[in-house]
Amino acid sequence: MRVLKVILLGMVLLGIIRPPSVEAREGLRIVTSFAHDASLVKMIGGDKVIVNSLSRGVQDPHYVQPKPTYAVFLNKADILAVNGQLLEVAWLPTALSSSRNVKILEGHEGYLKLSEGVDTLPYAPEDLYDTPFFHLNLVVGTGENRIGNHHYYIDPGNGLLIAQNIYRKLAEMDPTNEPYYKANYEAFTAKLKERMAAWDAAMEPYKGVQLVTYHRTFNYLARRHGFIIFAYIEPRETVPPSAGYMASLIQRMKNNAIKLVLVEHYQNKKLAQEVAHQSGATLVTLPTSVDEELGISDYIQMLDRIYGELINALKVLNKS
Repeated sequence: MRVLKVILLGMVLLGIIRPPSVEAREGLRIVTSFAHDASLVKMIGGDKVIVNSLSRGVQDPHYVQPKPTYAVFLNKADILAVNGQLLEVAWLPTALSSSRNVKILEGHEGYLKLSEGVDTLPYAPEDLYDTPFFHLNLVVGTGENRIGNHHYYIDPGNGLLIAQNIYRKLAEMDPTNEPYYKANYEAFTAKLKERMAAWDAAMEPYKGVQLVTYHRTFNYLARRHGFIIFAYIEPRETVPPSAGYMASLIQRMKNNAIKLVLVEHYQNKKLAQEVAHQSGATLVTLPTSVDEELGISDYIQMLDRIYGELINALKVLNKS
């Protein structure tokens, strides 16, 4: 056996045989932080990739508890696709610390930041000051100019940029299958653009609507469709409201006739219901990722659900 290993090693060094290529293996192994990104990778990578998401779509993306299996996935990964803009800052570094896979760390060929090219919305200083997000940012030493609202993927226009980033990285890492990835990428973008045209047309009558959101998740959607975010149930990023803040918010909503409240599926719905009930507003719960438990299997379905729920609520409010 020892002699055989020496012979095989010599054949590799001489180029007579080569280590397994991507084609000879099962495919590129890709790990994503979030399920919606995994769905995009699957759409573009098809049967040439093996994809694992570190989190489920029903989880709060800011606080994911790392599991032992994460180290296994990350150790074997060819590519790590991250949301970026520090959404994973509270948990991904811990998962990566035991992965022993340098090639997927930031600055190496297997690292893919999906927010590249996105026109991110800056956080206001008062949104971040003295919050867990603010303190974590200080710990990792990130410059203030790099902090952007990390929920950019809710805008379908940014979904096109994410898909482009995925396609380019797959083509770079596996050039032999570039035509395959390109065909899938073009098919996806054509489908998404068709849906975007329908969504944009349906939202046009509601430009200028004022609303309250629980977290700062739907800011990109607001920018795209001309909504005005009147206030947030969270006074600052990830900080729960006090009783005094809640009372003040409800009174301000009454004074300004704010009739719509949006809450993410993983947030404190009881608290959001109380705000909506006391202020006389309609509460709409929206998904922010992909998960079977939510009845959503891919990125476009996620957006279809968001727009469907939102448009139905706006139609009812428009009649009242």
